[in-house]
Amino acid sequence: MRNISGRQLLAAVIFLAATLVLTVQLINPTPVVVSVGDNGSDVVEAGEQFRYTEVGIITVAAWVMGASMLYLVVSVERGSVLTEPSTTTSSAESSVQTDGTERPVHLEFTDDVNSLVERHRTQFDETTDRLDDTEREIYSMVLDADGKIQQREIVADTDFSKATVTRTLDSLETKGLLERKRQGVGNVVVLQESASP
Repeated sequence: MRNISGRQLLAAVIFLAATLVLTVQLINPTPVVVSVGDNGSDVVEAGEQFRYTEVGIITVAAWVMGASMLYLVVSVERGSVLTEPSTTTSSAESSVQTDGTERPVHLEFTDDVNSLVERHRTQFDETTDRLDDTEREIYSMVLDADGKIQQREIVADTDFSKATVTRTLDSLETKGLLERKRQGVGNVVVLQESASP
């Protein structure tokens, strides 16, 4: 079961309050009373109508209700994507904390992943002979990170631009060394299963 963040709880309370306001306004339209006769002694109820202020309240309540529900759905979906386990790891922590700040991803690898990292390391000298300097540096970073690193960390820890990192990762994927997997709003760079020397 997932923990509910403070923002999600606030959005849920706002959603319930907006639903209550909308329901009360829709159930209780204002009756229209018409006075008939010369002296206004006869009063006739002509039906129930909504006044402009009531229509405004209904509209605002509907918008608030929709916005809070959208926030709840998106935050739950985002949280489930971020905490979804990767196929190459036995467990991974979310890289986004409940307050929205990022933290380093802590990974526990299975024996298969450890052997994959070792296989890449044993072929490292032979493999890096056919790589340029940029490819070699990025490939080394992934190996040093035990086979898995966020793409944004590569950009942050090097002097390479995002475009250079993207082009280099394209090249390393073509060469069968690395691959990118979607995780949340970014990519995780991992070693490919079949490292070709």
